[in-house]
Amino acid sequence: MHIEELRQVCQEAARDLLSKEGRPLPPALVLPREQSTQVLLLTGLPDDDEARLEAMAHLADEQLTARGTPAWGFVSEGEVAEGAAVAVIVYGARRHAPMITAALFVGDGLTEFEPPEELDPHAFPFLHPLQRAVDALPAETPPDADGGGLPLL
Repeated sequence: MHIEELRQVCQEAARDLLSKEGRPLPPALVLPREQSTQVLLLTGLPDDDEARLEAMAHLADEQLTARGTPAWGFVSEGEVAEGAAVAVIVYGARRHAPMITAALFVGDGLTEFEPPEELDPHAFPFLHPLQRAVDALPAETPPDADGGGLPLL
């Protein structure tokens, strides 16, 4: 799987969540697995920053480190400066900086997602344990020669 494929999997997860759960879009963790992608709803994610960081560190240990999953995605609803609601996706993988993209809610769906950008290191600090977990996993196979490959599946 390549980082672009991970982005597409996460975008599809956001669309599926919207169609099944509606709005507000619940926060969810997207975990690409060997057989299928798992989406964990994080309905009990705390509002307190420290508690949220601790919860994500526990999930990173349980879902990424213990299972050797070298990539992750996070889906949630957010608001942009203009006050418009968006579906936000943050995703990361071993040896790849986390990326962020978003799409506006329109009717019962979403607009096209914006081109992804590298996540600011200070944004979404509660997601840092996820990236640290995948970066700490041993490399089983080297990335493709072009640097775009992920040794995921």
